[in-house]
Amino acid sequence: MSILHDYVNRIRIIDGHEHLATPQIRKRENHDLFSLLHYLDSDFYSAGMKQGVLGRQSSLAAEQKASMFMEYWHKTKNTTYARMFRTAMEDLYDVTDWNVKSLLEANEKVLQATHDPNWYEHVMAERSGIDLAFTLIQTTKLDYDRFRPIMFMDFAFKLRTLKDITAVERMSGVNVYHLRQYLDAVDALLHRYVQEGMVATKFGHAYWRSLASGKPTFHEAELAFNRLMGCTLEESLSQAETVALQDYLIHFIIQRSTAYGLPIQIHTGHHEVSVSNNGNTITNSNVELLIPLLLAYKDTKFVLLHSGYPYYLPYLSIVKNFQNVYADLTWLYIISPTAAKQILHQFIEMVPMTKIQGFGGDYNYIEGTYAHQKLARKVVGDVLTEKVAEGALDETEAMTFADRIFRLNLIDIYQLKDMEVQG
Repeated sequence: MSILHDYVNRIRIIDGHEHLATPQIRKRENHDLFSLLHYLDSDFYSAGMKQGVLGRQSSLAAEQKASMFMEYWHKTKNTTYARMFRTAMEDLYDVTDWNVKSLLEANEKVLQATHDPNWYEHVMAERSGIDLAFTLIQTTKLDYDRFRPIMFMDFAFKLRTLKDITAVERMSGVNVYHLRQYLDAVDALLHRYVQEGMVATKFGHAYWRSLASGKPTFHEAELAFNRLMGCTLEESLSQAETVALQDYLIHFIIQRSTAYGLPIQIHTGHHEVSVSNNGNTITNSNVELLIPLLLAYKDTKFVLLHSGYPYYLPYLSIVKNFQNVYADLTWLYIISPTAAKQILHQFIEMVPMTKIQGFGGDYNYIEGTYAHQKLARKVVGDVLTEKVAEGALDETEAMTFADRIFRLNLIDIYQLKDMEVQG
């Protein structure tokens, strides 16, 4: 191991993007080994397995699940998603053989860990070296000191039915009879989320529509809103009928988030199978579609997630040229460590180091986050060692870069207080 690998392995990470359930939720839902598949489940689906067949709602017994797991494991174990599952199971649960018997034994260990009050601290703080993680689980009530909330705001602009409006009305406590009152309701929610510790606003709309946003007038948005208000609970409008309203609300949420000092995290690029409901139309996620918004809001911090992969070449130009846009490596290492390595080389060559967010596990469970950070540290160590060898950086500069992307930049971008990030 090189000096740089050793240095990177000792950095206390601030994790910029997760979907981790709290310890209380995991215990209440009694998660077992088959709850921990997450991305591996997407590869199983790609290899032909029916979606959700191994999930918590499945009627299959544990032994049946283990048998089906092994059937698809042999088809997919070459992928990095599979490698991450292997790393987690072998490092954290001492799995040495991959067969039905060993899976069932590991399943019992996972169930025990789920009810162990010290498991999160052991995995997150001790084994992963993570001081703080931002997690998106659609609540600000996290009750775990190492978590800070980010909230998806898609629900506030994905309006297709009257029920969508009344849900925001109920959550905000603001009576809604017309569009201006609806804007007040959305603003009230944002204000409350900030008070409850939210560190950023998240848009995930590339999973269900294009990232492209027009700039409709209030009147154009109001026409669509009034049509929705006139619907019965059983009626709905199409995407085309509500796009002007959606676009208007996207602008409004950006404006109000900026006023509250919140960065905007936006999903760009690759889709995760289990949450994509637009047929995995990857072209909706092309980062170039965001340029009008990036130009319109120069005072807003935009964190464009996942390095835009596979649209990373225009992504590199955008983060290089736009002062208000921040690069992000969340998820990318496990999509393809080869791509992550190449993109990180180009980040170093093109993007100021203060604008790069180096790690977000993007997992639903902490075991996956553990495996992901282990891979991320290796990739970063490899790249920095190569950069030093070719003379692009000296060792001190490489160490400074690693500190920046894994920790210091996140303190700056999300305006974290010293008391929040102590190990």
